[in-house]
Amino acid sequence: MSKRFVLFFLLCANAFAYAQSSDGTFRGSMLPDTALTRWSVGLFGGMTKNHHVINTLYATDMKYTDLGGSTAGVTASFHLKGWFSLRTDLALVQKNYRLDRDNRHLPFAFTESTNNYLSVPVTAVISLGRTFRVCGIVGAYAGYWLSGHREGQSLSVTYLVTGNQEDTFFDEDYSFNDVRDNRFDAGLVYGAALRCALFKKIDLSAELRWYYGLTDVQKNYQRNLNPRYNTTRALQFGISYWF
Repeated sequence: MSKRFVLFFLLCANAFAYAQSSDGTFRGSMLPDTALTRWSVGLFGGMTKNHHVINTLYATDMKYTDLGGSTAGVTASFHLKGWFSLRTDLALVQKNYRLDRDNRHLPFAFTESTNNYLSVPVTAVISLGRTFRVCGIVGAYAGYWLSGHREGQSLSVTYLVTGNQEDTFFDEDYSFNDVRDNRFDAGLVYGAALRCALFKKIDLSAELRWYYGLTDVQKNYQRNLNPRYNTTRALQFGISYWF
């Protein structure tokens, strides 16, 4: 396995050295010469799929399910060489999930949680290719939990009295609790992208990235709490303009 990896790495390095000229740009590339063009800005949007990580221990009636969402934002890159750049984004990222809870009073209780975050990733980008570039992305992000929404079906005192199933449904904005909720968000971000030069100063991109949360979404407000984290995948498409 290790020999195959070394061989693959050497082949990629050889192809990279052949494609790259002495000034750090790529022969035959439609992308601008980064010796003259240092900055690019752009817009992106796409979809997310969030995985809510929690150890439910003995709570066998609780089941968390990944839910989809959306993402959009602006990006700016500073190109140090033809193959290396630093990038920062200002992104709105949804980190949604569903909780199903089975109990003897209400067998189909569930809650769908929509969570809107403002994230600022800072990443290093390594590119390989000419007109079409394959990019590797790695860095970190910090963010803030802006708002939330909850809807679903749960057991209520009214339902126990009336027996009317309509009394079990709810649809409401989430009210933050300063003692319980940790609205600061931070973690690692990594992924891969494919970039295509459309014109001399414009390129298109398709990117798959992961936000790996390292901060608990709740504060340590009581004993024996199980940490809860978000791991979010994002598939996003963008357009950038080179200055």
